[in-house]
Amino acid sequence: MSPILNVVVVSFHHKRGCEVEYSNPKLDGKGEGGLPEEWAHLPSLALPDGVHNLKQDVIFFSLPSRTEPGKCVFGISCYRQIDSTELISRPEDVTRCSVQKSVCVISKIPLFGGLKAKLEVITQAYFEQRDFGQIDVLNQMYDNLHDMFNEQMSSEQNVGLAYHEISVQDLFIRFRHRALMLFKLVLLERKVLFFGSNGQTIGETMLALVSMFPNLLEEGLFYSSCTLQDVKDTEKTSKPSTSTADTEKFEVDYSENKESKEPAVEEIFVQEDIGSGWLKKDPIKKRDSFGFPLSIFTQNAYFDPYLSISFLDVLTTVRSCVVGATNALFAMKKGIFDVVVKFEDDGTTIHQHVEVLTPDLDRLLALTTQDLRFADFILRHVEEQRRSSTAGYDGGDEWIRTQMRDYLLSLVATARADLQTSVPQFGLPFVTAWRHTRNYRIWLAETHKDLASVAPGHFFSEQLGVYDMYLRLDHAVHGVEGASKVLEAVNTTGKNIGNTIGETGSRVKNKLANWWRGRGTANQDGEDAAEAQMDKH
Repeated sequence: MSPILNVVVVSFHHKRGCEVEYSNPKLDGKGEGGLPEEWAHLPSLALPDGVHNLKQDVIFFSLPSRTEPGKCVFGISCYRQIDSTELISRPEDVTRCSVQKSVCVISKIPLFGGLKAKLEVITQAYFEQRDFGQIDVLNQMYDNLHDMFNEQMSSEQNVGLAYHEISVQDLFIRFRHRALMLFKLVLLERKVLFFGSNGQTIGETMLALVSMFPNLLEEGLFYSSCTLQDVKDTEKTSKPSTSTADTEKFEVDYSENKESKEPAVEEIFVQEDIGSGWLKKDPIKKRDSFGFPLSIFTQNAYFDPYLSISFLDVLTTVRSCVVGATNALFAMKKGIFDVVVKFEDDGTTIHQHVEVLTPDLDRLLALTTQDLRFADFILRHVEEQRRSSTAGYDGGDEWIRTQMRDYLLSLVATARADLQTSVPQFGLPFVTAWRHTRNYRIWLAETHKDLASVAPGHFFSEQLGVYDMYLRLDHAVHGVEGASKVLEAVNTTGKNIGNTIGETGSRVKNKLANWWRGRGTANQDGEDAAEAQMDKH
């Protein structure tokens, strides 16, 4: 049986608002256009907020499953706008200068990347007809997709389809070292908003981020949708998570023993019933021999690449979330979120900013020297492949995912072993906070037979060198206050080193300043040259 459920067209009517005007197979619900109750929010999710301001967009979203309560299904919507004067056949109710519609595909499994290119081609063909009464192209698309995607496909095929055209390279190019910071942020189960005017940029960034976690995109999102909650009855959901890590540490489920007392910090890791109790309730039952996917988006923790404004109040009641939105009201509600990732389009370039709103979270997310080396290692391979005329494996999307998988394996092995020499390599505040999350405790409650082959410790734990200054500055320059921090750091670094080693200090300062202007020397050759210069003195 095919995982493809429906091909749907959602349009914007100037009087009735967003509505379903076509579906194959035909919807059999009691709502307008046969819309079932479970999919009541489909129209608002399929059309982006502020549709009149957009010519086109692609939105990734999710909906509750109609056949498996508690699970979700996955949708991708291709939005287009056309001038009504261009229509060959113009319906009487089209009274405005433009027509806005989205063509959607809804699937049982996450085929976001695999469906995107095909859906864009069909949507373009549908609009080029200039007659929306001609639906043969839509019927043919459903038949083709139904034959093309088979529920009995191997897991390898499903993985390939889920990841197709989801570029992790772009994620690192956009965020540089902060891509690793976002990766660690997801592990902490906080409330994160990705906000901008373009739903496709937001969605692809979020999917790329999640795809770096082993098995998470293809197997770990079936219980992740905020749409599983009823926006009319938010009082029945769990209480919102607190803003600080200290109070979040001791969020323990005592439903099996009402008289239990809160464990002390030093006891929390040895009380297996804490993790095993959550493990019994956790809906993800299929994991690999390393315990992946992690249960990051389960039990009132949500991942939605796009939410409409009707879900804004629901987010105050969830335990954690990573969500995307294009409505400016989301960004204005900063009290809801711990971190806001903003995309700003100036017409030629999309700029991104990571704004940490919760006190002390900056400290938890601070990348260690070892982290910066690792992120730079990935960046240099990505940039080298982008410059190369032939695309090889090193620096490509699958290569990056393999590196991130190895990083996560080292992290979980280090956190479990709790070696004093290894934990600080990933950041002691971060590891301490992560150990108190639900996903870590669920993972710790099980035995993972292949983890014994993973040695604790960071792969990039070499001795501190001059090149680490370059990395620290490269990380700072792309921060919220990048330029001013770098200038201050360059001056301070030069003075401090100059006070210690004389003439060499000014030389290093000049090298750092020149690097900041062009970053031409920030490569392995630059590292070797800088270290050689220091060795001479």
